[in-house]
Amino acid sequence: MNGLIIYQKQDYEKNCDYVKWLKEVAIKKGCHLTLMFLEDFFNNGLSPDYNIDFVINRSRSYEVSLIFELNNVRVFNSSNITLLGNNKLAAYKYAHDKGFKYPGVYLSWIGKKHVLSKPNTGHGGYGISMLEDVSSNNWTERLQQELINTEGDVRFYIINNKIIHAVLRRPNGKLVSNYSQGGVCEIFKYSEKQEKTVYSFIKDLSIDYAGVDFLVDSEGELIFNEIEDVVGSRMLSYLGINNTTDLYLDHIMVITQKVTK
Repeated sequence: MNGLIIYQKQDYEKNCDYVKWLKEVAIKKGCHLTLMFLEDFFNNGLSPDYNIDFVINRSRSYEVSLIFELNNVRVFNSSNITLLGNNKLAAYKYAHDKGFKYPGVYLSWIGKKHVLSKPNTGHGGYGISMLEDVSSNNWTERLQQELINTEGDVRFYIINNKIIHAVLRRPNGKLVSNYSQGGVCEIFKYSEKQEKTVYSFIKDLSIDYAGVDFLVDSEGELIFNEIEDVVGSRMLSYLGINNTTDLYLDHIMVITQKVTK
């Protein structure tokens, strides 16, 4: 079985060890993975010499997923999840339509205090500021949002629409709680009610492997925050509970074998 992993070049530089890990685990399972950069694909297309059964899209581009899907190649994650994971407004629209709470998005923020400003297609907590700290020449594709006081935010790691792990993240004297930006994390023991909320949220989605993030208020209620399509697993490794690579590749191989039969 042969698979293609697609990354943007700048993201690969930070994730080359993860790609190496994926390849090593895949070989043990009888699967060969080839790395391709998104920029090279859009410039040159796919060589006829490639014989691929599936694609792991880690590029954040839902367009590339659509191209493969239109050519009957199974993509992990699907273009729908990649869109929701890399366009916050699309994800909030999904939450809105399903009746889930999320931080309000403002039509007008004049005179409002404690407004959070973030890039609509951002990830990893980068580019998030309080409104008064945003440069006046940096408004393109930003959204202004209600700032909610919380106990932290929880990342639910989802593989094949099942909760595998949950980690609580807290900011460490910063605005954002992302682990890569110095946030602290711990294993989150979710309640039955919280579990029901997560499963209710994802039941109309088909998630191969992603993080679904919720803010946690003082009453323990979950408020949808975002979907991380290209989810990392550094927190899980730090906490000593990282089995996601094995589970993810097992899922990919089972699905691909069904599709190719």
